[in-house]
Amino acid sequence: MKKLLIRFGQFSIGSLGAALLNLILIPVTTYFLTPAEYGKTSMFLLAQTLLIYVIYLGFDQAFTREFNSYSSKKQLLTQAMLTPLLSSVVLITLMCFFAPTISSWLFDDSRYHVAVYLLAFSSVFLIFERFILLFVRMENRAITFSIYSIGVKFTILAGTIIALLLFEPTFITVIYGMLIGQMVGDILLLLCNLKLFRRATFTIDQVLIKRLAKFGLPVVVGTFLYSLFIIIDKLFLRYFADFNELGIYTAAFKVASALMVLQVSFANFWIPTAYEWYEQKKPIFYYKKVSDVVMFGIAFFFLIMLFFKDWIVLILSPAYSDAQYIFPFLCFYPLMMTVSETTNLGIVFLKKSVLNIYVSVIALLVAIVLNFTLVPLYGATGAAIATGTAYIAFFLARTFFSMRIWEGFSVKRHLIVTGLLYGLSLYSVLFKDTLLEKGLILGALLFLIVLYRQDISLAVQLFQKKGMKNA
Repeated sequence: MKKLLIRFGQFSIGSLGAALLNLILIPVTTYFLTPAEYGKTSMFLLAQTLLIYVIYLGFDQAFTREFNSYSSKKQLLTQAMLTPLLSSVVLITLMCFFAPTISSWLFDDSRYHVAVYLLAFSSVFLIFERFILLFVRMENRAITFSIYSIGVKFTILAGTIIALLLFEPTFITVIYGMLIGQMVGDILLLLCNLKLFRRATFTIDQVLIKRLAKFGLPVVVGTFLYSLFIIIDKLFLRYFADFNELGIYTAAFKVASALMVLQVSFANFWIPTAYEWYEQKKPIFYYKKVSDVVMFGIAFFFLIMLFFKDWIVLILSPAYSDAQYIFPFLCFYPLMMTVSETTNLGIVFLKKSVLNIYVSVIALLVAIVLNFTLVPLYGATGAAIATGTAYIAFFLARTFFSMRIWEGFSVKRHLIVTGLLYGLSLYSVLFKDTLLEKGLILGALLFLIVLYRQDISLAVQLFQKKGMKNA
């Protein structure tokens, strides 16, 4: 347990550092940009998100699945990267050919085709970044992983700030700064890890490629559907509202995503650990305890952020003050993603990646129906409710399919806590009653502690025993 906590802490350094830099980036951009301008920036982020989810073709997930069982790690790395790199050539060609059209679709103006060119070429660097970081993570080199993660985020922040100081503070300046910063960070990352590619053979190992594709390609279908799921809210706001509503929504989403530091930290630590436990045939009790602790921890931070949501105005500029009322529903994104990492293990362990397609379809359908119903009427508020509800559907579907094919464990407390948080978020967005709302949140915190009192007591006992041993 001690080793697990140390490893988790080391991985968390990078996630915390990256999250802090992302948080700094939010007020930097919102200070210079109006909500409408920030809304256009969010359309670039939407395109980049879609690119990230598609470009790896599921080979990144296949790489992690094969890492512990494949003898030559460097050979596995180069073979896993080969297909995404070759496909990026096709992607770059198409994006450059249709650059004016893509620019018009994103920014309502065809003049910004240079940004599309840079976005297309950045895909090559993103592939190297993704696989190098995965390699380091799977080797459990937590400190190195954290340094690399912080380094890349720092260059993005630095590139954005430098661009805003040197040029006119507009959305396209922010986009150029972020793209150039990203590529500089990835080049530095590649230079630090050239040894991974020295003496590497780039001849195709057909047997390995087929094995990677067998696991990865079903994942990429599900991933593409999932990518549509996570951008559908911005698309509806783009075409059924305006850039102002989109800017406020995106700012709120960015603040809520601060909770993603917990998801990223946990996933970086949990994925290799879960595979190790599965190989060692650990009993289900261990997985359940981890899931319970994660549910308690993420719900606790959710409630703390909900309690201090009016501080959002201090993080953003006053023009974004309405963001505080919609961001609680957006917190379900990191909450459900984090918890589902512990309940979807059956899909991962049994290599039933095709089930991810069903999960994504269910979540996407919920998102489309709710966004279509709510966004034309309520704008950013409707999109927030739709997004929060869709992520709950994502968690439920992921958990259901996993438990059907695996021995699994009870998630009754997960459902109780999720219902409680949903009710509080609905109250926040509908009534905006700060005083009574804070009382309800404090009551929810007390209920959460009582519900997980046995787990908390066990954790306290473990720390007390550890302290006695060290005395």
